[in-house]
Amino acid sequence: MNNYGIDIWANDSFIIKNGKVCVDYGKKPAILDIVKELRNDGYKGPLLLRFPHLIQKQIEKIYGNFSKAKKEFNYKGSFNAVYPLKVNQYPGFVKQLVKLGRHYNYGLEAGSKAELLIAMAYNNENAPITVNGFKDKELINIGFIAREMGHNITLTIEGLNELEAIIDTAKQRFKPKPNIGIRVRLHSIGSGIWAKSGGINSKFGLTSTELIEAIELLKQNKLLDYFTMIHFHIGSQISEIQPIKKALNEAANIYTELKKMGANNLKAINLGGGLAVEYSQFKNENRRN
Repeated sequence: MNNYGIDIWANDSFIIKNGKVCVDYGKKPAILDIVKELRNDGYKGPLLLRFPHLIQKQIEKIYGNFSKAKKEFNYKGSFNAVYPLKVNQYPGFVKQLVKLGRHYNYGLEAGSKAELLIAMAYNNENAPITVNGFKDKELINIGFIAREMGHNITLTIEGLNELEAIIDTAKQRFKPKPNIGIRVRLHSIGSGIWAKSGGINSKFGLTSTELIEAIELLKQNKLLDYFTMIHFHIGSQISEIQPIKKALNEAANIYTELKKMGANNLKAINLGGGLAVEYSQFKNENRRN
């Protein structure tokens, strides 16, 4: 019997039952039967099926694994995830994600004006919003409005020009101001096909010299207290844990030096990049460790 490679990709979320691919949840309905029922109701293709319990499963998995590691290594800090809206902005998905992530304070990450407006509209109260990617004056201004509305928002600068725009906007608006994050350009790189998007030759992030200049600018403009996060990104689909460890060690050294320079409210390291997705359909050719 053809098992459709289900032992490779299903992760116990789907099973074969009576020769059909079934959802491994509740009454274990067959996907083919779901489609037939929708056809009988008059719906035509293409059809997009969503399974909210799988969202919950993934949220519980990432927070559960971190909680386990926290106990194992006696880690005293905390963990908070943010979902990158660039992956999927459909309301049917985002609303479920926000609802199911409420207990965990699961936040949202925006990389454009449209995504930031989505985050402002749907994010749970007090859950973090981080803003990455290119930021023009208008996007920065929306970030200030979000903070004035009560959102826990951090604008992560990717270049000194963005910091200068934040400083200019801060002079024009009232308190409160959004938190400020700084993307640092590490020497460490990731692994896999996107490894070259990180490292010292990356297009984004501040070098060590620019980082010192940024701290001085924050001090001069009385904004250093709003500097709460450093961020690094070493690539997508990272298939090995060692590059993440190496990058985190490097970021921790930078974090320590910034605290010594007076960044007293710096409290978070934002790990960018993504864990590997196994695309191989052959059991003996897994590319992720």
